[in-house]
Amino acid sequence: MGKKIVPLIVIAAVIGVLGFLVSGLGGKVSAKPGDQSIDFELKDIDGKTYKLSDFKGQTVVLNFFATWCAPCIDEAPELEAFGKEYKDAKLLILAKGESKKRMEKYIGESKSSLTYLLDTKEEISKNYNVIGQPETIIIDGDGIIVERFSGPTTEEDLITLIQEKVSP
Repeated sequence: MGKKIVPLIVIAAVIGVLGFLVSGLGGKVSAKPGDQSIDFELKDIDGKTYKLSDFKGQTVVLNFFATWCAPCIDEAPELEAFGKEYKDAKLLILAKGESKKRMEKYIGESKSSLTYLLDTKEEISKNYNVIGQPETIIIDGDGIIVERFSGPTTEEDLITLIQEKVSP
């Protein structure tokens, strides 16, 4: 009798785990090209609140960043150049898991003039299914994600992607 019960328990456990995974993944919001962007509200280091929906009608580039991430630091001068020189898109850097104090130090040392939003609890990163960094998402004026990629980028590549993917 004991030999028959063990396989039944194993089968029941496997079915339970599979059911949990399927139901949990089924409710997951998607954030891939073609999907509607997910609105959010975050503060910068000065306490000013930014909402993604405030930029409706504009192309927005979201870049997920961390101060301890070497590729993020390597990419920073390219993003700085893009943010200063390219006026047809709004660049928002989401500081993933970073504290206000750490971002103030980084911005002071790097003399950055970009908009850094504090995603300290990584809630927005999770909503957008961002696992690593840097990760970049380009959103058109209608709020549709038109491009998404992982790894560092350049000013030139960002401009090219926007010109190719975002309808004028």
